[in-house]
Amino acid sequence: MSELDFRDARVLIIDDQEMNIAMLSGMLKKHGFRQRFSANDPFVGIEMFQRIAPHLVLLDIEMPGLDGYGVLARIRAISPDVMIPVIVLTAHTEQAVRLKAIDAGASDFLTKPFDGMEVIGRARNMSILGMMSRRIADENRRLDEAVRARTAKLEQMVEILRTAESALSAKVSAADESTALMRNLASRGARSFAALADTIMETSLANAGETPEWLAVSGIAERIKLTAEEIELVADAARRDLTVSRQRVDFKAAVNAAVAAVAGTAEARKISLSVNLEAAPAAVITDKSWFGVAVQRVLAEAIDCTPPSGAVRVAWEDSGAGSGWLAVTDGGSPVVLAQPRELAMPFDVRRVQPAARDARTGLGLAIAAALSQMMGSDLEIAGTGEGAVYRIRLATE
Repeated sequence: MSELDFRDARVLIIDDQEMNIAMLSGMLKKHGFRQRFSANDPFVGIEMFQRIAPHLVLLDIEMPGLDGYGVLARIRAISPDVMIPVIVLTAHTEQAVRLKAIDAGASDFLTKPFDGMEVIGRARNMSILGMMSRRIADENRRLDEAVRARTAKLEQMVEILRTAESALSAKVSAADESTALMRNLASRGARSFAALADTIMETSLANAGETPEWLAVSGIAERIKLTAEEIELVADAARRDLTVSRQRVDFKAAVNAAVAAVAGTAEARKISLSVNLEAAPAAVITDKSWFGVAVQRVLAEAIDCTPPSGAVRVAWEDSGAGSGWLAVTDGGSPVVLAQPRELAMPFDVRRVQPAARDARTGLGLAIAAALSQMMGSDLEIAGTGEGAVYRIRLATE
């Protein structure tokens, strides 16, 4: 991949004030930006975004006809698969305005009146990110086309898996909203899909040596099997009024089973999984089924946050006084939140933060945190120099 030069970036300025456009364009030209485009009408700006495919957008919030929030929504819809940086231009410093812009898809802010060096510094950094995003998107499209061209059989298998996943989603809705009879049907259907996923996993792993795409099929099948098992657990929990059965559970067996459930996904991403439970107790006091689901969710999140060829480590940390922690450490970018626990916020939002993972949240962690609390435990998240460590507190006696 050739080196990126910010001077080649296409920068689009959308502002209803010609004076602001002239000032910003002049700053950019003076510092080497060769391709500058502008529009003093929001609708013209949207059309230009679609036509020139910019690497960076400088966008005014307050414009007649359609404000910056509306423009953001439309340009994000035009390129949903490419995260093009958008720097919002505003005279407001209120947090509410900035949060609203972030929710709409803004990447950064410049406050009027503009500071020249701040404008150029942010424009350089963000334009490089935009160029990288478009290049990665183009490469992904090229790879997708190559895979589709040579693996028609793989596409058929993926379509089967997608159909099964859609059916599982329907079963989840039925389990949540229907009678006990429908819960029984969902449970039986989930077992059938789990069996189908097992069969597909065996086939894909047997063919893994032929093409690496078979490993991807195996990973999808593992996720379907995990979802099917969770549907059956939810149905069972509904029949017993969501009660938790706390008992002595073979700790090492439960953890190893959870690790085995995500091993295919880790292998497909070339991520190593290491387990060190030498100091762990023979048993812990918890709900066996829900504990397994929580651990799998944490492992899946750790794998997702770890770059290819990285490592995820599982270990026991004793805290004395009849308790300890199951610790899962990932190899992702460092967590820099003042309160890393916010990574388990209960909604599925994934925002691109190139410098760190300070705004990256996942539904998997929210599920794991909720299950841990339901079992009388807790999920703690802390930053490390290499990524994050997730700890589930457990009673040993």
